[in-house]
Amino acid sequence: MAQTKPEPSEPFEVESSQFRRTGSYAEVEEACHRFANTYPDAVRCLNIGLTAEGRSIWALVVSRSGALTADAAKRLNVPVVLAIGGTHAGEIDGKDAGLMLVRDWLKKPPSNDPLTHQVFLFVPVFNVDGHERPSPYNRPNQNGPSLQGERVTAQRINLNRDWMLGQTSEMNAMLQLIAEWDPLLTLDLHVTDGVRFRHDVSLSMSSMFGVDDALREVSDQFSSDMVKHLTASGHRPLDFTPVLLDLENPRAGIMRDADAPRFSHVYAVLRNRLGILVEDHAWDPYAKRVKTSLDVLTAALELMAKQGRQLLSIARLADENALGMFSQSVALDWHNMLETGTEIATGQADLLGYEYTTHSDAPVVGGRHITYHLNRPTVWRVPVFSDIQPVNHAIVSFPQAGYIIPAGWVSVVLPYLQKHNITYHVLDKAMQGVEVQQLQVDPESISFESRTFQGRLRTFITGEWVNAQTHLMAGSIYVPIRQARSLLVAHLLEPVAPDSLSRWGLFNTAYEITDHISNHRQLQIAQWMFSEDRRIRERYGEGLQNKLSALRKEYQVRMDRDERFQEDPEQRMDFWISQIPYHDPTYNKYPVMRTDRLIEHP
Repeated sequence: MAQTKPEPSEPFEVESSQFRRTGSYAEVEEACHRFANTYPDAVRCLNIGLTAEGRSIWALVVSRSGALTADAAKRLNVPVVLAIGGTHAGEIDGKDAGLMLVRDWLKKPPSNDPLTHQVFLFVPVFNVDGHERPSPYNRPNQNGPSLQGERVTAQRINLNRDWMLGQTSEMNAMLQLIAEWDPLLTLDLHVTDGVRFRHDVSLSMSSMFGVDDALREVSDQFSSDMVKHLTASGHRPLDFTPVLLDLENPRAGIMRDADAPRFSHVYAVLRNRLGILVEDHAWDPYAKRVKTSLDVLTAALELMAKQGRQLLSIARLADENALGMFSQSVALDWHNMLETGTEIATGQADLLGYEYTTHSDAPVVGGRHITYHLNRPTVWRVPVFSDIQPVNHAIVSFPQAGYIIPAGWVSVVLPYLQKHNITYHVLDKAMQGVEVQQLQVDPESISFESRTFQGRLRTFITGEWVNAQTHLMAGSIYVPIRQARSLLVAHLLEPVAPDSLSRWGLFNTAYEITDHISNHRQLQIAQWMFSEDRRIRERYGEGLQNKLSALRKEYQVRMDRDERFQEDPEQRMDFWISQIPYHDPTYNKYPVMRTDRLIEHP
């Protein structure tokens, strides 16, 4: 007897188990195809790419607007809301909530059906490989489900730190999806890592990274509207994810973090769009967390149904305004002033918490620890530190024209321009005497983090941009700053940006000494210079020969007056050797140049 085809209304594993379990990934795939087959006028099921282990990443396109393709959404001016579940596969509330919402809204559309005003683009599980390695031990600070996926991918990459670098096949699939659909709002659905309070959800936005005032204003208003909507639904939301100053004493205060472009909600801002990091409360029972996540999705879709077209027009105007960002000064990084030692609270907040004991000598293990008394709810009156300001060294003036990638570095940089959908032009012929600014890296500024992060050795450099002329080979790349993604361009190519290619260590060979002058040769050259030997003229030219008399006088003055110089042979040697034409001309030269000259392209 043939099996009856399951109806879209049938319960998911999470429901049939009374929220003790979440379903396998096969359930996601089956639901994706079932919805598309049952509701062909409202649903598409997309395979957006493969994971490192070869699994398909499925996405649902759900809309009654008439737009079920990216082209149709653009043509009909329909806003797109992207929701991502399972970025961290153990934090899987969003998957179950989204599938339940789609099923229920397809079967019985709500009044003033939000799906008629937008496209809901839903990726139930982003980290599919992690989802398929469930364990009861993966999330010790989380209250269910019974089996939870892993935080990282099969390659041990944290996807919500990979938005700028795009090291994984999963993230490259996501970036391609975003390039195609251009979502107005991205909701990344997560769960907190274990802070114990009674707020059930936090919504984090980082609009300060944006440069368009109108878009920043409506982004902040959208966040406020979300909080009001959820509060009216009986939730206890926070409009940022609080960071405890003292993990063993919550009343010491909380800090608002500035985050960074490697996170989804900040990356959206760099594209002149809205992004929200959603964090359900880990200690809530799983049934409650799924309901919270479902209500977050509902609030966002209902608000977008009312405001979406206006927000979309403001976002597109921000794209147009970005064409005029040349020569503009922009802060590429932000930090909480508390991190600089400015310990001035910006206000007070009442957090819904519990009574607790801070142990100076904890039972069993000793040391300073905390015990929460969960049968004694209370309110914590805490100082709030939310003064977020630009990082001074990361305030940059954009070039008037754009950036140049020399041909030798194109293979390194080009993949990032492509994956982020950035406009660029390949020079089809060589160019002579191009006026550029080149960054001479200060060797004293170069520092490397003490251990790898996401498998990369992150690097910090500063230096001075100096005017120069250069020869560009055919195959070099010109990246105009006058484009909608100008802010994203700067975040990739300006070395002081927190998630630039340089900060991720892609240019580290530019800061490594690969050749040297042997000690005995240095001594010989210094002696020749001191004695004004004619061999300096023969090797280094008339200009240096003519400077030798003055250099000798300057050397003698320093020997007479500077005791540290007199006692340091290395300084004395450097005095002479630093004058000769450098034997390694690209050492400590940042491999991306700025230009104020508009470069013609075919």
